[in-house]
Amino acid sequence: MTASSDNHFEGLLDPIDGVDNVLKEVVANPPLDSPRLLFLRMRENEPQVNQFAELLTDQLVNYVVPLSKRQDANADGSQSRTGGDTAAAMRLRREAVRLLVKYSEANKARYGEIGELISYVVAVRFLGAAQIGAKMALKTSSEMPVHGVDGLHARANDDGTVTFYLLESKVIPDATDATRDMLKSVAEYQADYGRRLNELRLVGDLSNLDALQGAQRDAAKSFFNSYAGNGSHLLRRDIHVGSLVFNEDAYKNKLPRDRSKPITMHEDHFEVLYSAKHGVFGKNLSRQALDKSIDLGGCIVFLLAIPDVNELKRVFAEMNR
Repeated sequence: MTASSDNHFEGLLDPIDGVDNVLKEVVANPPLDSPRLLFLRMRENEPQVNQFAELLTDQLVNYVVPLSKRQDANADGSQSRTGGDTAAAMRLRREAVRLLVKYSEANKARYGEIGELISYVVAVRFLGAAQIGAKMALKTSSEMPVHGVDGLHARANDDGTVTFYLLESKVIPDATDATRDMLKSVAEYQADYGRRLNELRLVGDLSNLDALQGAQRDAAKSFFNSYAGNGSHLLRRDIHVGSLVFNEDAYKNKLPRDRSKPITMHEDHFEVLYSAKHGVFGKNLSRQALDKSIDLGGCIVFLLAIPDVNELKRVFAEMNR
C-alpha cells in the first residue's frame, strides 16, 4: 500500500462480532458473483430471525450516530467515578431509536430503514469497508426520509486506490423486484450530477472522517475533493453496493429432523437449493441492468435470503420501540 492511502479508513472500521453466526455467504468454487448470495443461517432446523434482529439492534447506534459523538459518550462513561456510567451511551440509544420510522402493520412497506442498517452490516463484514457517512443522523424527523444513497463507506486498497461504496438497500419479498428497484435507484443517481456532488459534500463536511486526526484526516478527505490537493480523487473508484433482502421459498423445503445425521443437515440442504438459483438470479440481474444501461462492473449486488421480510421487520420493530 502506498503512503498516500495507508490506513486512512482503518481507524473508522470496527469489525462486527457475531455476524458469521447469523449470516453466511454461499460457498462455491469459483465463488459466486453478480449477485453474491447471502442467507440467514439456521440453528439446527430453525432460521435465526430473532438472533438477526438482535444483532441489528446491537449495531443501531453504530450505524445512526456519528463516530465522534459515540467516542465522546464512551469517554464520558470511562471517565465517570466508577468508570462504568452508561447514561451517555443510553442517550445515544434513545436518539437512534427516535430516528426510526414508526412501524405499523398497515404501513409495514414503509419500514425500510432496517434495510439501510443491514446494508451497513454487509458493507462492514463482507467488504471490509468503514462507514464514512452516518446519513441517518441528518434526519430532522423520524417520518422524514434522507434522500440519496443509503450509506457511504470506503476502503483503502493495496495499490494506493480507494474504493468508495455507495449503498442501496431494498427489503422486498421478491428478489426480481428487489434487483429491479436497486438498479432503478442506481440509474437515477448516475444521471443526476447534482446528487453525486451532494454525496461528496456530505463526505467532506458532515462525515466520520472528522474523527480522524490532522494529516490523516486531510489525506482521507482529499480522495473526495476534485478541486484541491494532489489529484487523489483520480485514485477513487466508485462502486454501487446493493444489499437486497427478500423471501426465499427454499426455507419451506424442510427435511425431517434426524438425530443420526449431522446437525448442519438442514442448513446444508437449504444452501444447495438456494445456490442452484444463482443462474436465474444472475440472468435477471443482467437483463435488468441492460434495460437501464448500467454497467454491472460498477456494482456489487448481495442477495440476502430470509424466510419472511415482514416478520423480520416486525421483530426488529418490537425490539426498538
